[in-house]
Amino acid sequence: MKRVIPALTLAALLLTGCTIGGTPASTPASSTSPSSETSTSPTASSDESGEASPTPSATDGASGYPSDSGSPSASGSMQPTDSVSPSASTSGSAGEFRSPGEVLDLSGEVTITVLDSKRAKVSGHRNSQVLVMAKTCNTNAQAGIELTWDTWVLLGPDSEEYPASTVKGTNEPAPVYPNGNGRLYKPGQCAKGWIVFDVPNGSQLSGVRYMNSTGDSAQWRLSGNI
Repeated sequence: MKRVIPALTLAALLLTGCTIGGTPASTPASSTSPSSETSTSPTASSDESGEASPTPSATDGASGYPSDSGSPSASGSMQPTDSVSPSASTSGSAGEFRSPGEVLDLSGEVTITVLDSKRAKVSGHRNSQVLVMAKTCNTNAQAGIELTWDTWVLLGPDSEEYPASTVKGTNEPAPVYPNGNGRLYKPGQCAKGWIVFDVPNGSQLSGVRYMNSTGDSAQWRLSGNI
């Protein structure tokens, strides 16, 4: 006895057998999904690599890091800082002492120096006497110069000042430095001699100072035995 398959069931089996093991005829070839090799986008590739150099952003210039050029920053930190400041001049300085023999040059017209100093008793003077040997030369003062003791003063360690003596003793040391006798020293002429200072007995002294009426000034140390 033969088994009868309904017509509808047979039609369904025939339709199913046509799709098994093959590509349905109704599916277009363009619908095939791209392979993993071609599906990776350029963006995903750059994201996975940590070695890619990013494009500099607009904020790189303000990052504060030094540039490759090595140029100094705006703060000037590469500029030299140890500029050397100039030393104080000893010419006319009221705070520095010259050594005996050092010369004060007054504008190339007059030179002045102290050569020596000592303690010595001078007859006709009171208290103690200190003698200072000074030398002045007219190097280029065309009108001539007159010399006087009034421009000289002894200095003590506590700002004491002892002017040159106004007493004329009976045995002044020779040679004597000119003291306003009216003589004019012409260019090329020099005067050298002792200036006498009367100081209190036992007084301490630090130096001798020259200062003229125009403010030119210098100081010299006295000899070590004073």
